[in-house]
Amino acid sequence: MRTAFFFILTIVALSATPQASAQDCSEEVVFETSPGALVMRQSEARFNCCAWLDVEVVQDGYEIGVFEWERFDSGPCYCLCCFAIEASVSGLDPGDYSVSVWKLYDNFDGTWTHELVGTWTVGVTGTSDPAVTASYVPCAQSAIPGETTWGVIKALYRREVRQ
Repeated sequence: MRTAFFFILTIVALSATPQASAQDCSEEVVFETSPGALVMRQSEARFNCCAWLDVEVVQDGYEIGVFEWERFDSGPCYCLCCFAIEASVSGLDPGDYSVSVWKLYDNFDGTWTHELVGTWTVGVTGTSDPAVTASYVPCAQSAIPGETTWGVIKALYRREVRQ
């Protein structure tokens, strides 16, 4: 009898577990160049709503890697949202650069899942002073239409607590 009750209770609990909601994100990557500089913009990168992003730009000769690390202070939410990401590098020599954009997801077991968004060849002309910048805008503040979910509210709260 206890086993049957536990089994029924487990079925009810699993059916009440919220499903992950997700915004429809285009994942489109756009590049701009100016003399000696390159800017990568991704207006709709899909990540967990409660994540904060660590965006890293690594240059090795004519190869540039943009790494978008999904990080958590208190764990993930049951939703996926679109983030706006921008990364720029200047002080580049003129030429064609191979630019790869990677998304890295924490598996919460000490390992990471790497997802290649894409690789592009981008031509740069002219010269400029060296600098690297990277930033992101959480899903709730991006221009992606949609309803305000509990996950979005938690993401905003966690963002304010971090600042």
